[in-house]
Amino acid sequence: MTANRLDRNVVVLGGMGVGKSTAIQRFLSNEFSDTHYPTVSGTYNKKIVINDKEYNLTITDTAGQDETSILDPTFAGSTDVYVIAFSVAYRKSYDIAQVIRDKILDISGVESVAMVLVGNKSDLKEERQVSNSEAKELALKYKCPYIETSAKENSNIEEMFVKSVKIANKARGDEEEDGAGADGDKSMCIVM
Repeated sequence: MTANRLDRNVVVLGGMGVGKSTAIQRFLSNEFSDTHYPTVSGTYNKKIVINDKEYNLTITDTAGQDETSILDPTFAGSTDVYVIAFSVAYRKSYDIAQVIRDKILDISGVESVAMVLVGNKSDLKEERQVSNSEAKELALKYKCPYIETSAKENSNIEEMFVKSVKIANKARGDEEEDGAGADGDKSMCIVM
């Protein structure tokens, strides 16, 4: 492992109740709670090693957004990668994820940003309202990768943050990212 630690800022956004905080807590401490407390906002740090490089992740957990929420403009300058999350069991959260992406682009004044699209709560198979293929199609449209997660089952939670770092690295020109996009495309978007 190299002695150089690299800092990466990850901002997690999504509608209310999609499991952003639960996924972050699963990643930070491998704990799961199905009790929902609305998130105000929080910032957490965790070291992670990817390809023999140590990264210091600063993860910003945001309050749930809706169509009328105003995004904090300070995210635009300090964020390396956005993770946009929705619940696969709640279609409105999928629609809100698309609104959030548009707001990020408006605030940033650019045509694209490093993002990861994440469909959370994949364990709720019977309640599913957004298909895997539909979400992958949106990710292809946005030229970003898509990953499904479940904090309850601890499915793809660590992979979501590893993918986020790789996407941030690619956006910064630090290293080539393998298979970042939906179905292996090498793009820069991750939506959760």
